[in-house]
Amino acid sequence: MPPDEPPDAPGPPPRPGPARRAAEPLAWWTALLAVYLALVSAISLTEIAVGALAAAASAAAAVAARRALLTPGAARRAEGGPSRPAAPVRLLPPLARLPGQIVADTARVTARGASGGYWTTQGCPPDPAGRAAATLLLSASPGAYVGGVDPGRGLLRVHRLTGPSPFERSLRRTGLIDDPPAGRPRGEGPP
Repeated sequence: MPPDEPPDAPGPPPRPGPARRAAEPLAWWTALLAVYLALVSAISLTEIAVGALAAAASAAAAVAARRALLTPGAARRAEGGPSRPAAPVRLLPPLARLPGQIVADTARVTARGASGGYWTTQGCPPDPAGRAAATLLLSASPGAYVGGVDPGRGLLRVHRLTGPSPFERSLRRTGLIDDPPAGRPRGEGPP
């Protein structure tokens, strides 16, 4: 221990061992492969191989998403502020609306086509996990997608087919997205 550090100075939390780090993706892979194989009509070697590859990709995405949402932001640590995980519980109300929004947007795109729409600017959190969550959630439905991110100014460039959806308004109430900072253009909206 260096002589200028007090003996009980808090350090970084210990990293889990390799077996513990491998347990989460292995659990996801096993569960996802089981679901895939339960949904196929006939289990063959080809289906097992395809299911294993799809489950591996999905398990990697699940682990990355969990770490992005629950790992303390580097910006807070760099500023010396409190380092705490994001609160995914606040996202439950918008996530409950998401399936309905996907169905409504899919029906709208099927009936009218995906032409038209407009670009707008949306405010987003400064930390990488918050920006990633906002980008993912805004792009989850066919009615809108994030076409660009400006992390320096905390802005997302969003293309919408219609005005803000009930899902997006619910997401705004969580504080994950908001109006762009003053003086920034909002883009052109529908007439």
